[in-house]
Amino acid sequence: MEKTRQQADRDRPGKPAEAEAEEAPSQAPTAPGAAAPGAAAPAHGPDGDRPVADKRGAAARIRKAARGLFLDKGYGGTSMDAVAAAAPVSKRTLYHHFASKADLFAAVIDEAWSHLTRAPLLPGDARGDPRPVLTAYVERLQAHWDRPDVIPLLRLVIAEAPRFPELSQAYFAAGKEPAVKGLSAYFAALAAHGRLAPGIEPTLAAAQFLGAIKEPLFWPRVLGVPVAFSVEAAVDRAIGALLHDTPPPARRAP
Repeated sequence: MEKTRQQADRDRPGKPAEAEAEEAPSQAPTAPGAAAPGAAAPAHGPDGDRPVADKRGAAARIRKAARGLFLDKGYGGTSMDAVAAAAPVSKRTLYHHFASKADLFAAVIDEAWSHLTRAPLLPGDARGDPRPVLTAYVERLQAHWDRPDVIPLLRLVIAEAPRFPELSQAYFAAGKEPAVKGLSAYFAALAAHGRLAPGIEPTLAAAQFLGAIKEPLFWPRVLGVPVAFSVEAAVDRAIGALLHDTPPPARRAP
C-alpha cells in the first residue's frame, strides 16, 4: 500500500526539529504590539515596521556575532554568511531580522550607544545649578567611552566610511544625533531661565560643549596617546564658557 503523504514526510530525512524551528518565521504576537510571555522586546522585520517575535534570542546572538566579526575582520571583510555561521543561525533567520549588512551594522551601533542615548541623562527642569548636572553628564560620557566596543567601533567607522558611507550615517543616527539633541534640549531650558551666556544658540552650545570636552579627553584615547589634561579642568572650562553668571565651584586647598 502506498504510504500516505504524512507518513512519507515523517520518513524523509531532514533537519532536526530544533533547526527547523530556527528557520521557521516567528509567530506574531496575539495582540497588536504585545510580546509573548517571557519573550524579549520584539525586533523589527526587514520592512522596518512589522514587529518580529524573537523567542530564541536570535537577534541578540546575531548582533553579538556581528560585532565581533566587524571588529576583527572589518566591515568590508565581514560577510552575512560568516555572521550566520558565528551566531549560529540559518541565513533565513539572519535575513528575517536584518535585511542587509548595513542594517545589521546600524543595529550593532545602536546597541553600543543605547545605554547612553536612551537613558535620562539630563533633567527637564533647568532651575537648579547646572554645574553638577553637566559634570555628571560628562562622567556618563566617560563611562560610555570606557565600554570595550565604543572606541573600536568608531575607529572602524573612520577607517571604512570612505568606502562604505552607510557606516558614518549609522553612527550619526544612532549616537551623535540623539546625544546632541538631548543636550540641546537642556541648554534650551537653561537659556529660558537666562543661564546661558548671551547670544549662544542652544544647539550650537551643545556642539561646543561636547567639542570642548572631547577634544582634550576623548580624541587622545581614540588616537592611542596619553590624555594631557585633567578632567576637572576641562569640564570647568567647558561649563564656564557657556554659562551666564554661574560662579565656578570652590577649589580645594592642595
